[in-house]
Amino acid sequence: MNKLHKKGMIEMMESFMVIFVIFILIGMGIFVYFKVSVSSTQETHADICLSQSAKIMAAITEIPDISCKEKHTCIDAMKLDAFIQLEQKEKNKVLEGSVCPKNITIEQIYPDEPEAKGPCKGLTNSPDFYKKCKTWSVFRPLTTVKSTWASRNIETAVSLYYPATDTYGIGKLRITVYSMG
Repeated sequence: MNKLHKKGMIEMMESFMVIFVIFILIGMGIFVYFKVSVSSTQETHADICLSQSAKIMAAITEIPDISCKEKHTCIDAMKLDAFIQLEQKEKNKVLEGSVCPKNITIEQIYPDEPEAKGPCKGLTNSPDFYKKCKTWSVFRPLTTVKSTWASRNIETAVSLYYPATDTYGIGKLRITVYSMG
């Protein structure tokens, strides 16, 4: 009887070992599945962010708060300056149509003034403001962007209108999209 008891114990231990190995394999499979699923979701999130930013880029010259009144599409520098001085929450109503944090800037390319540096906030009322400033920070993300997040830039040329001198310039509209992962 003692011999049968030992044999039964060994067979029961073997069964537990097999079940334990099966659970480990199932656990590893679930871990790998969720790791791939999270990675795929992050890539999809980044693609959606880029797509929404491209839509914003295409529509930004049509926003009444910053567009010219003329028939052709351009950005009015004085309106842009006033728009920049709005509270971030007000700008959020106009520009933030997605869950993706983004930074929108416009950089003056032409006329190129070597001494022009820094932000244009509050300077566009002066007729020679383009000699002093070079960039407008149109929109900054409301959420805190962590240094580990990936960023992608989308850029396009825009026409800038300076009403104080009734002249036009060329600018570069840059949207930097941030995504986790």
